Amino acid sequence: MATLLKATSLDIGRARALAEHGDVAGAQAAYKALLVASPRDPALLTEIGVFEASQGNAAAARRHLEKALKLRPNDPDIHFNLAELARQADAVSLAERHYRKVVAVDPSHADAHYGLGESLRLLGRKDEALPFLIRAHELSPKDPEILNCLGICLEENGHVEDAEQAFRRALAASPAYHDARINLAALMADRDDFETADQLFAEIPLSALPSSMLGRWANVLLSLHRRDDAATIADKALAKNPRELSALNVKATILQRNGDFDGAERLARETLKIDPNHADSYQRLATIRRLSPDAREPLKRILSNRNLSAEQRATAGFALFTVLDREGDYPAAFAALAEANAIRAEQRPYKADYHDQMASRVMATFSRDFLASRFGEGMNEPGPIFVLGMPRSGTTLVEQILAAYPQVHAGGERNDLNKLARSMSGYPEQAGILASDWALTAAQQVFAQMRQASPDKPWATNKAPGNYMFIGLIAWLFPKARIVYCKRDPLDTGLSCFEQNFSLDITFSTDLRAFAHAYRLHERLMEHWFNASPVPIHTVEYEALVRDPEPNARALVDYVGLEWDPSCLRTDEVDRPIDTASVWQVRQPINAGSVGKWRRYERELAPLIEALREGEE
Repeated sequence: MATLLKATSLDIGRARALAEHGDVAGAQAAYKALLVASPRDPALLTEIGVFEASQGNAAAARRHLEKALKLRPNDPDIHFNLAELARQADAVSLAERHYRKVVAVDPSHADAHYGLGESLRLLGRKDEALPFLIRAHELSPKDPEILNCLGICLEENGHVEDAEQAFRRALAASPAYHDARINLAALMADRDDFETADQLFAEIPLSALPSSMLGRWANVLLSLHRRDDAATIADKALAKNPRELSALNVKATILQRNGDFDGAERLARETLKIDPNHADSYQRLATIRRLSPDAREPLKRILSNRNLSAEQRATAGFALFTVLDREGDYPAAFAALAEANAIRAEQRPYKADYHDQMASRVMATFSRDFLASRFGEGMNEPGPIFVLGMPRSGTTLVEQILAAYPQVHAGGERNDLNKLARSMSGYPEQAGILASDWALTAAQQVFAQMRQASPDKPWATNKAPGNYMFIGLIAWLFPKARIVYCKRDPLDTGLSCFEQNFSLDITFSTDLRAFAHAYRLHERLMEHWFNASPVPIHTVEYEALVRDPEPNARALVDYVGLEWDPSCLRTDEVDRPIDTASVWQVRQPINAGSVGKWRRYERELAPLIEALREGEE
């Protein structure tokens, strides 16, 4: 709190000197004597109030300042100090009123604009808060605390890129300001820039990270597939706070991905004891088939509680669907699923025009002539295996078959190609003007990243389904790559996507007509690649694979260039972490149990059936 003084008619030098030297009792006695002589001096009352506040005596400080305010009701300094006291006491509405008085009387008071903006933000009025925080920044452009608070408010108002710049400016003004670095790291994590988030978290002393942020960091590390590091940081979070939910969730996720379903269940139930609304834990239990019918009512309450986050409500809806589906109550199950997806769709709707335009641009750039003319510029060695197709089309099962071979590193869903495309200033068109040596350098970097966890293995997989968008890039960079295209009945694929609580980037999964559009667009792209790609593409029909595994698996491994080994059919025995929604299914023997599941919901899937038919016309 700033000390705002005005000389009194008495000599107060001795009281100030005592205060400066830490003689609190002496200073209090001296101020008391001065106050006896001048009980109605507003400047003296203000100074004593500020002094008491600096000593942590909030009640005494408030008492003196309120006396001063009665004598000088429009004094901005008195209002400011009372506002600061109110904010420290969490009396935010009172703080707001005092800050408003200050900025009305003194429009150039940066700290008052900052305090008012922060108070409004804390009161949930983030749109009102933003102009005051912007003005505070204009008045004091290098103040790191103002910049940090401005960044928080910008993020809350949806101005994510501006928020990032505010946090970065705060760090430029004060490199050791950990609050800004923590907020920036959390922001980058929310934007799925996990590498940058990890770097920022690593720059902060562990002692300066609260347990909640250690939990966030653990989740970032898990997203980077650094499970051991994620577990270590989660343990540090739990050492600070054994009830830290995000850290418990990370530990449960690691156990689930490693196939320790008993351990994952134990942690999920422990988490639900701490937070009965922890929807992720309900969904975890649903995924590993440990969610009992008595979860229906709690899940319904979470789904209908609009005071909870959209994330919690949607996740509860997906879990509720699983319970009702297994009970055979299909109409109620689909109703829960539709509500969950509607919440998701509102968070990030599918943009059909954008995807149409991007697909057309990709096909125009990576034409047959382009790929033929530049074939061989990349890494002219075998090794990369790309397993792709629509989500839920069997990509995890195909990778599990290949993972049975000791010379294959199963890399899971990797975003190497997305990152490479984003690194170009004008993808895809820029590809047409890159020098001939670019492909080799880029290919070597991508393949090194794919093999980083197992550099001794000659083959490595990337099973990100959406890589069907990048087959032109794959064929250019890796002339000897293996491209495995997984295809499944669009109705089963559509229902399976609609069932999954995917991350928000798979926007077509939340709307049946959007899925139909995305499915037809993916077919259009695959037709182009089969015609244009100089690299042969091997198709795996999901239904054929699960109904008659051996001949289809033989064709797959023969295409890759591996010797036949019947043990590759025992996919449930392959011991490796599974990071996708198929974590339960791939640990079961190959079976056709999910073929034709869409028929349970034929009436509810009418919009999908109709949209797919329209796409055929």
